[in-house]
Amino acid sequence: MNYTLETGLRGCLRHPRTMALAILTLALGLASVMTMLTLLSVLSADPLPGISHNLHLAWADSRQAAKSGESDSYGDGTPVPPLWKLADVQAMRQLRPDVAQVGVVTSPLSVSNADNTVSKNVSAALAVGPMLPVFGVPLRHGRYWTAEEEAAHTPVVVISRALSQHLLGREDGTGAQIRVGQRQFRVIGISERWAPRPRPHFLPANDSGWEGDGDELFAPAEAVLAAGAEITSTRICDGGGFGGFRFDQIDTGQCRWLVLWAELKDAQAREHYARSLQNFAAERHAAGIFARKPSTSLQSMAQWLRFNRVVPDSVRLNLWLALGLLLLCLVNVAGLLAARFLRRAGEHGVRRVLGAPRRAIIASCLVESTLAGLLGGLLALPLTLAGLWLMRQQGEAYSSLARFSPGLFIGLLLMAVATGVLVGLLPAVRAARQEPALQVKTL
Repeated sequence: MNYTLETGLRGCLRHPRTMALAILTLALGLASVMTMLTLLSVLSADPLPGISHNLHLAWADSRQAAKSGESDSYGDGTPVPPLWKLADVQAMRQLRPDVAQVGVVTSPLSVSNADNTVSKNVSAALAVGPMLPVFGVPLRHGRYWTAEEEAAHTPVVVISRALSQHLLGREDGTGAQIRVGQRQFRVIGISERWAPRPRPHFLPANDSGWEGDGDELFAPAEAVLAAGAEITSTRICDGGGFGGFRFDQIDTGQCRWLVLWAELKDAQAREHYARSLQNFAAERHAAGIFARKPSTSLQSMAQWLRFNRVVPDSVRLNLWLALGLLLLCLVNVAGLLAARFLRRAGEHGVRRVLGAPRRAIIASCLVESTLAGLLGGLLALPLTLAGLWLMRQQGEAYSSLARFSPGLFIGLLLMAVATGVLVGLLPAVRAARQEPALQVKTL
């Protein structure tokens, strides 16, 4: 075994130009694949680990009767978002009080301290229901709002630690007052930074969920509406087409502006809730509240993210192109290794004549190809880092996420070694199958 290993290592030192070319070619192919795999793994990661598998997006079609020529998508093909009116969300929550249900909208808001000397524009998550515990928003100080406070439209708010420091000058701002809209809201909780990527709880039109740095303010939606704050977000309004992104106050009776999430922990709960959702739509249609025939959907968070294509098609296309480049590199490396092995046909013939079995010839050749793969993997590391740096220079919203993971480095080395064995196997077998007498004659 030691002799076989020594022979393979010596073979690596012969013809260094072809060996260097094989290593470089392999490194380029591996680096291109690892760059795109790293980006794809980051974009495909679970935005709420341990939580998202229980969350399902519910929808019942409450739109007005379809007009002639009206479609279920915008002009650019974007599907109409599954939005609810406030009254319908409240009715569905009353129908299934045993299920944690949350109506959510995100909107930019301008907030300030009590005396209006310090202000900031923030992304706010406004909810109907217990959003913070359902979505696992981490609290550092204080508490969540209660159902009683929400029903009474009590002006209470949970803000991020960074926003508390900015507006109030201290990390723990519980008990202080901040201005939202035309009213003072009491800070009852301080959250840690909460910025799942992509943002799964609300995806406005033309936003794949990668924009922004997370929500910094959480409050009951009706309390914010009562304060006269302008909620600007995607909506579908009766008599107004698809609505869209508007800078006016929401007509809560005519507009759909909330998405509804339900926490369903097993298949049975999902089945029962889907049945309740269908019955809800049928009852509202029979009562004349819903103009269209009952139509509902219940999507898991993973399905919802796939439906919205939060992983851009261009990333998947680039991965396939990188795999094609890797395949081309493997073919070239296999050719280089075959040339190296066949060039030493005389040496292999002498070893065979002296009693070395074919498997010893194959083993020494595989040592050489495996080492080439390992060195190619090591060289691919800086090339991968360079590729990720180039990705971060792009103008896409997700570009900043293109960062190397140490765990992927182990995968890179394993892939490199496996690739070395794979591309070296066929040339090694071919070199070992030549007749020793013919090989010796070449000396």
